[in-house]
Amino acid sequence: MDNQQLKTSEEKTINLYNKAYSENYRAYDEKFITEPSYPHFGGIIRKLSASFGRSVSVLEVGCGTGRYFHCLQNTASLTGIDISEHMLELARHPLKEEEVNIPDIQLIAGSVYEHDFGNQQFDFIYSVGVLGEHVPLTPSMLDKLYKLLHTNGVLFTTVVNLDARKNLKRRLAEAAYPMMPQRVRQVLDERWKSNYLTLKQLKALMVSSPFSNYDIENYISEDKGWKGGHYEITARK
Repeated sequence: MDNQQLKTSEEKTINLYNKAYSENYRAYDEKFITEPSYPHFGGIIRKLSASFGRSVSVLEVGCGTGRYFHCLQNTASLTGIDISEHMLELARHPLKEEEVNIPDIQLIAGSVYEHDFGNQQFDFIYSVGVLGEHVPLTPSMLDKLYKLLHTNGVLFTTVVNLDARKNLKRRLAEAAYPMMPQRVRQVLDERWKSNYLTLKQLKALMVSSPFSNYDIENYISEDKGWKGGHYEITARK
C-alpha cells in the first residue's frame, strides 16, 4: 500500500459520503435494526465494552452516523472520528439516541491516519465497515491503534474478505497470472488494487503488528446493503 492509494481511498470516501448520501445512510439506520448484522455487531460491541467491568473510554474509527453508539456499555467517554463532515453532523442525533448513555462524546472530522490524538488513550477501539474496506488497513495503522490503547485495552475491527469477493473469471485470471506478459500483469495489478484483504494477507499484517494476542473470525453478512464475507479481528494489548 502506498500513500497514493490511501489518498485516493480517502478522496473516494469523502466524495461518496456527500450530504445526500449521508442523509440516505442515516435513514437506513432505522431499517438496519431489522438486518442480521444489527444483533451481530451490536452484540459484539455490547459484550466487549461491558467486559471491563468498569467505566471505559472508547474510540470509534469511522463512526459515520453513530449507528452503534447506543450499543456501548459502561462508557464514560466516546470519541468518534470520521472523514465525512456530513456523516458526523448526523451522528449528533444517532440511531436510538434515547438509549445513548455516555456523559462525554467528542466527534472529530478528519483522517484517523493523520489525526494527532496526543497522549490520549482508550480502553476500547472499534471500527465496523471502514478499515480494509473504504480505506486500507496498514502496518502503520495497526501500530497507531496499538499505541492508542491502554494496557489491557481491546481492539475490534472488520476487514472485507477479498477471497470471498472473487468471481470465477478473477480466479482463472489469477491462476494464469504467472504465465502472462508483464504488460498484462501490470494492467491486472492496477485493476485489482483494493483495500480488501485475503486471509493470508491479513494474517501477515497481524503477525508483523505489535498485537500478539488476537483472534480472526469469518463472518458472512446477509444484509442487503452489505452482503458478503468479512473478517473480524479482536485484539488485546
